[in-house]
Amino acid sequence: MGMRIARMQLRAPRPFAAAPPRHAAAATVDVAARPDATQAAARRRLVNVVLVIYLLAILEGALRKYVAPQFGQYIFFIRDPFVLYVYVLATRFALWPPRGAFFQLSIVMGFLGVALFVAHFLFGGYSEPRLLLGIHGWRSYFLYVPLAFLVGAQFSAADLARFSKITLLLAVPIAILVVAQFSSPINAPINVGVAEEKELQFVGMVLDVDHVRTTGPFTSPAGLQQFTVTACAFLLASLLLPARRRPLGLVPTLAAGASVLTCVALSGSRGTLLQCVLTAVFAVLIGAIGRGTDLKAKALALPTSLAALAVVLYPIVFPAGFAVFVNRWNGAAVNEKHIEGGLIGRTWYTFIDFVHLLDGTPILGYGLGYGSNASIQMRATVDGVRPGAFVEADFARHMVDLGPVFGLCYIVFRIALLIWLLRMVLRATRSAPDPLPMLLFAYTGYTVLIGQITGNGSINVYGWLFVGLCIAASRVALEGAQQADSEEAHTGAHE
Repeated sequence: MGMRIARMQLRAPRPFAAAPPRHAAAATVDVAARPDATQAAARRRLVNVVLVIYLLAILEGALRKYVAPQFGQYIFFIRDPFVLYVYVLATRFALWPPRGAFFQLSIVMGFLGVALFVAHFLFGGYSEPRLLLGIHGWRSYFLYVPLAFLVGAQFSAADLARFSKITLLLAVPIAILVVAQFSSPINAPINVGVAEEKELQFVGMVLDVDHVRTTGPFTSPAGLQQFTVTACAFLLASLLLPARRRPLGLVPTLAAGASVLTCVALSGSRGTLLQCVLTAVFAVLIGAIGRGTDLKAKALALPTSLAALAVVLYPIVFPAGFAVFVNRWNGAAVNEKHIEGGLIGRTWYTFIDFVHLLDGTPILGYGLGYGSNASIQMRATVDGVRPGAFVEADFARHMVDLGPVFGLCYIVFRIALLIWLLRMVLRATRSAPDPLPMLLFAYTGYTVLIGQITGNGSINVYGWLFVGLCIAASRVALEGAQQADSEEAHTGAHE
């Protein structure tokens, strides 16, 4: 089950019938060439719009905090029209994947989500919170899923390099912003935004009385975590490539590397650190199962060397950040003592948290969006119950929003997608000397499996977009390997 990995042929839309032109031969060439050129132009436009979606995912929080906080609730949805436009382009110019069970299932799931949305009104009655939370919930579960498979089918090696280049370049100003946030008072405008009304300010989590958990251009630490971890993946992939194939020169790459490490050091986030360590582990794994002597040697040596250097420099370059992080880690460890297994036990709990909701939850759930953070902020209730209070992890959220049956189906979808993606990535890593598929999987695999992909706006768009980039990177690597094998076989046949 899954999309075909072999080279995908783009299908042009059928031209309208027309009377035969005078110069039949010349016109035949023009008519035959026009659909291909039109479709190629549409593909380029699609890639550019996806880039806009990505940039808005990074900058949306800055617009809400620093530019127009009074319109923050509307800016939250600023990406959605671009997503819909991408879908219109894909439909008009036949850019959707020609086949693929997961892609087709994502479309079916979207329609089932609409039916569930209607059913919640039929059985639960109309209310404004149900309407608002339902729209928000449907968006979180279904809107961005097809985007992953569209990106996976249409992005080229040049498009992937462009995304990597932009991400690494953005790491520099974001790191500067993070330093400024960490060094500023907790209630400074750079941390809470420029709004004078307290209800429009973004009061986040703090590390101690003097330091806030930095958010960068995002409105929450979760957003900065997604950027930092994916930038770490692009950075390691760039360093593992030969110099001629890197998206940036050596100096900009090193500047980006220092910026990524700065974001990790001053994030105050255990999750950010652990996900970056996980990315380094997957890089080392390339040295064990990858292809290409040079790549395997660098994959074994480079990540461990960088990790050791970071450990040595952390308390020297950022002594305050190091002290705050150590206190944060120790404090969290104390709080987790009541959880069997500590941090590992807490992670395991995210997998089984939903089980206690199987019996008492209504068969269709409490309603789309009732397990979200928005539901908690609105203090939304159903028959005197606040469903948002039941949710600590994404799997439990599926029970609250979708009910036991559809919730379990969504969990199975995530796990099955993870397995399919892993098989594709392993095949690509073993077939081609390309580190990008494995390093992108280090992020997407974690996010698809246990990330709050339906509970946080930044994780939602990042998760599905990078699933698409991971699919595209695997497809490009496999196509390159197949082409190299074909050329080698052709050369051997003529010797």
